[in-house]
Amino acid sequence: MSNRFLELINTFDDILESPIQMEITNQPIKIFEGEFSLIDDKEEIKIIGNIEYKWLPHKGAIFYGNLIENSEQIISLVDTIRSFDVVCNGNTLGKGFISNFSIGNEITIKGKFHFNSVFGDETIPVDKLKFCIPNFRDFSGNIVKSITETTKKTYKNRIVLENDKYSIIIDKCFDYKKSVELLNDNGGYLILYSGELKAKKGTLTFQNSKEILHCLNIFLCFLNGRRTSALFIHGVYEENTLWVDYSNYNVDSYDKLSSWTNSQSIEGFNELWKTFSDKWKNENDKDVLNTAIHWYMECNKGSGFIEGSLIMAQTALELLYNWYVVENKKLLVGKDSENINASNKIRLLISQLNINYNVPNRFTSLQKFLKSEKLNDAPEAVVQIRNAIVHSQEEKRTKLNNIDINAKREALELCIWYIEMSLLKILNFKDKIYNRCSENLATSSKIERLPWINDGV
Repeated sequence: MSNRFLELINTFDDILESPIQMEITNQPIKIFEGEFSLIDDKEEIKIIGNIEYKWLPHKGAIFYGNLIENSEQIISLVDTIRSFDVVCNGNTLGKGFISNFSIGNEITIKGKFHFNSVFGDETIPVDKLKFCIPNFRDFSGNIVKSITETTKKTYKNRIVLENDKYSIIIDKCFDYKKSVELLNDNGGYLILYSGELKAKKGTLTFQNSKEILHCLNIFLCFLNGRRTSALFIHGVYEENTLWVDYSNYNVDSYDKLSSWTNSQSIEGFNELWKTFSDKWKNENDKDVLNTAIHWYMECNKGSGFIEGSLIMAQTALELLYNWYVVENKKLLVGKDSENINASNKIRLLISQLNINYNVPNRFTSLQKFLKSEKLNDAPEAVVQIRNAIVHSQEEKRTKLNNIDINAKREALELCIWYIEMSLLKILNFKDKIYNRCSENLATSSKIERLPWINDGV
């Protein structure tokens, strides 16, 4: 290997090492092994056992083990639902409850944490936070290096997100392709990225970092098209881990789902993050982003199947109409903004995106529905299908049953695209995107410029 090449490699940052290692999908994460206590205002129950973060059948921290002494204690728990502090080495890890127990030669107790579970003293300020991100989609990013005794490699694995207060780096694991193959085979959960967050001034604490991590999680969900979060958050001071947050933040089980993002480029992500995190400071904008992205993800993964997802999609579109067209652009004021029908709201919204009202050419089933019902355009077709779902009159039920399932599916896909484009317009994104409604069937051909950029808007 030439000296020039070695010098080049050394100019790149090292790839982040994950603070938590998973070798297989759904592998439990060990938190603690040994003696711990369940304490409330009535008594202390001492247990020898384990505390783990489990993925299946439900995500979150659990505890299990054998009662150490005073077996009569269990009698008082049989008919009582109680909440306990789970205490290890004098530190309260969180509040939990006993889910079941068994009595044999020993008394075995199993339990779960309510939500929060932090190991260590989270009140101590730290230099940085290290975390893991499971089930996050593939992106080709900035170059990082990995150097071992036998190899020197570079990877295009890094995403950098910065605003005026924080610097965040997120690195894809070097064996990402193999990890995704495991997820395709087994489903569930696997850590795919590692991250690091630093404040540009001062230190970080568990409390003052919660809001920026919440903002980051929603932003990552929007990129991902499904829920993911920063998990297993390590508070690090002078390279020593002082506390770890094992709380059960939202992550969806792995699934292949479309998103607006172009996996071959992270161009524009940092500017998008700056705008997103800036809007997050305003309570109204924060609420709309949170809610709209929630509906977007639920629609995208088909939480309510096609029909329920269509209802959620129109809910998101009406929210975005009110936020962007009425509250921000002020194109309508007073009662006029409330009295127009749903299809006109969608038309007004997408008119701001430089999107025409036509049904995309490849949505042939939705086009047939539009013609058969003698409707004007795509917004009207979408609203007609949604109304047939929502209203329970016999006529509407009969009409719904006669609508081709493919027309419903295409209407949903179109609505999701409207949501994606609306959010990207509001967030002033300017780079290329994956167009789920494109006439080009090949994935690589669906990478397009945004509709409002084509005309130089």
